[in-house]
Amino acid sequence: MNLERQKEILTAVDIGTTKTNVIIAEIINKNNFKILGYGEAPNTGIKKGIVESITKSAESLEIAIEKAEKQAGVDVEFVTLGVTGPEIRGINNTGVITINSPNSDLLNEKEIRKLDINRVLEHTKAVTLPPDRRVLHILPQEFNVDDHKGIKDPLGMIGHRLEASVHLVTSDLRNEKNLQTCLRNVGLEVKQFVLNPLASAEAVLDHNEKNLGAAVVDIGGGTTDVIVYHNNGVRHTGIVPIGSNNITSDIAHGLQTTFEQAEELKKKYGCAKSALASDEKNIRVEGIGGRDGKLISQKDLTSLIEPRMVEILAMALNEIKKKEHSGFLTFGVILTGNGSLLANTSDLAMDVFQQPIKIASPIKTGGFEDKLGNPGCSSVIGLIQYEIENKDIIKEEESFLGQLPKVGDVVDKIKNIFNNFL
Repeated sequence: MNLERQKEILTAVDIGTTKTNVIIAEIINKNNFKILGYGEAPNTGIKKGIVESITKSAESLEIAIEKAEKQAGVDVEFVTLGVTGPEIRGINNTGVITINSPNSDLLNEKEIRKLDINRVLEHTKAVTLPPDRRVLHILPQEFNVDDHKGIKDPLGMIGHRLEASVHLVTSDLRNEKNLQTCLRNVGLEVKQFVLNPLASAEAVLDHNEKNLGAAVVDIGGGTTDVIVYHNNGVRHTGIVPIGSNNITSDIAHGLQTTFEQAEELKKKYGCAKSALASDEKNIRVEGIGGRDGKLISQKDLTSLIEPRMVEILAMALNEIKKKEHSGFLTFGVILTGNGSLLANTSDLAMDVFQQPIKIASPIKTGGFEDKLGNPGCSSVIGLIQYEIENKDIIKEEESFLGQLPKVGDVVDKIKNIFNNFL
C-alpha cells in the first residue's frame, strides 16, 4: 500500500465478456507510464458488460490480479475499472450560470474561476434520471462566455454569463454495485469507473484525430463500443449489444460444432469479406458427438461470418450518425478491440462506413509492446492513461464510491442484529 502511494502506482481492470485484463503501472510523468505487471484470465461471468455471475467474475479477476501483482512485485488495493454494456447511455446537454450582473462595473467584474467552471459543469447534470441510474462522466465539449462561443478554457476570462456544452454518460447503479462486489470479494476497492470506449479512445487516438474528427469502434466479445470525437470533445457515445462472440456462435450453429472449435476456426481461418476468401476446401471441421468431420473452404466459413460482421459495423455506423454535430470526421473510423483482428475487416468496414479506416493498437504500451501492443488491449491501457489525465475527477469519484457500504460492514451489521435478539 505504501509502495502504491510512494511510486504513484495505478491499477486498471477490464472485466470483459471473454477475459479479464489487469495492468499495474507506475506513473513516470504526465505523458508517460511504465507497466510493472500484466495479468489475464478467461472469464464467463460477464455477458455484454452485465454481471451474470459474481462468483465466476471474481474467480477470473483473482487469477488475473495475482499474475499482475506477482510480476509487478506489489500488492494493490484500489483500481480503475472499465464499464460498458447496453445500460450505458450518452446524451448532450448544456448548463448556464451567471458570473457578473449585466449592470456591474467593468472594473469590478469578477474573473471566471475554477469554482465557476465546476459549478456550470454541475448544472449540466440537471437531467431527470431514475433512482437506479447516475451520471458517470461529464465530458466538456466547449464553453460560451456571453457572445463568445466555442471557448475551450474560460478560466480567467470576464463575462456576465457562462454556458457549458457537455456530453453526459449515465450508467446503471445496480451493475456498478455488482462489479464492485466482484472486486471486494477479492479484497479490492474501486477507485473509479470509466466508460470503456472513452478509455479505448485515450489509447488509440492522438491530438489531431480528436481535434479534426474521428470515430472509434471497439469490437469486443459481447459488445461493440462507439465514441465520436470532434474539436477535442466527445460528441457521441453508444454501445452496440453484439460483438465477436456472436460471430463465433453463428459459426458453431452453421457448422454444428462446439463454441471452442468455432472460435479456433474464426481466429485461424476467418475472413470478414467473402469476395476475398479462398474457395479451396482445405479446412477441417472435427465432428462432435459421434458425427463425421468434414472439409470446408474459407469461403464457406466466411459466409457465416460476413453477415454478422456487416450487422455489427452497420449498427456502429447508426451510432456514429447520431452525433449532434456537423463536423466532418477527417480521420474517419478507427477500429480496435479483438474483433477488429479478423482478416480483411478493414476492407469490409470501408464498404460499410464509406470512410477512411484504420485498425489501431495502443499508441503507448509502457514497455510491454509484445504483450499489449495489439487492438485487444486498447481499453485496459486506456484506463491507465485516462486516470493519469483526470486525477482531479478521480478524487470526486472516490468520494462517491466511498459512500457505498463494504461487504464486511454489511455482514457485521447483520451479526449485530442477530446478537441483539439473543
